[in-house]
Amino acid sequence: MTDQTNTDTTTTICGVTATSEPAVDFTKASASPLITGRLNNHDPRFNVASVHLQSADMFGPRVGFLKFEASLTDPSGRKLPGIVFARGGSVAVAAVLICEGKAYTVLTVQPRFATGVFEFKETCAGMLDGSGNFAGVAAKELKEELDIEVAADDLTDLSSLAGFPGGIYMSPGGCDETIRFFAFTRQVTREEMDAMNGRCTGALDENEQITLQIVPLEDLLNYPDAKTLLAYSLFQRFKDKVPGAEAIKS
Repeated sequence: MTDQTNTDTTTTICGVTATSEPAVDFTKASASPLITGRLNNHDPRFNVASVHLQSADMFGPRVGFLKFEASLTDPSGRKLPGIVFARGGSVAVAAVLICEGKAYTVLTVQPRFATGVFEFKETCAGMLDGSGNFAGVAAKELKEELDIEVAADDLTDLSSLAGFPGGIYMSPGGCDETIRFFAFTRQVTREEMDAMNGRCTGALDENEQITLQIVPLEDLLNYPDAKTLLAYSLFQRFKDKVPGAEAIKS
């Protein structure tokens, strides 16, 4: 465990002794599903002695990101790594546009400081809003980021088809994030694609600065982004179950 001499709160979360840094709103952080979900749902071979809440980032009234460290051991008493960056679930969408029988997709281009790249290219994605409505959030992200309106019922759940209805872990060494993957197809004209390419979108209240870029579907393999590569792989594997994909000729 890291030095916790700077704590100002000691109590319990889900029956586990808990402390926090002074800057953390302990009442809100300790009630967040980001921590209660983990403490209430884990393999019983993890013996959790205590947790220390290190930081919490608020998204309005909701805890969006939570970093904590658990003091834990295996059944034999050996210490295990316990640092977690908790951010919860996300969704990603393979938005496949079909023009004259050829498949294209829409990438979002936006600054991603964590990568050091100002124009990072990736498939459409977004965080869950706490409602648990995966398809609804995916449809919302399509509207916000791509300015495409799609009913939630029109999205194909690729994660469930792959046998992972709870989503796919992206960085399990230190992050709890799972991503649920969806797909849809839409027939478009060359003029419609040209009008979409280069369009600026994004939710201004979330400080998003997004430009759209349309590329051939197979070009998704050229981008160093795990969810983008997975979106392509899952779509290719299950495209016979995605309505409209039969129109792809090449």
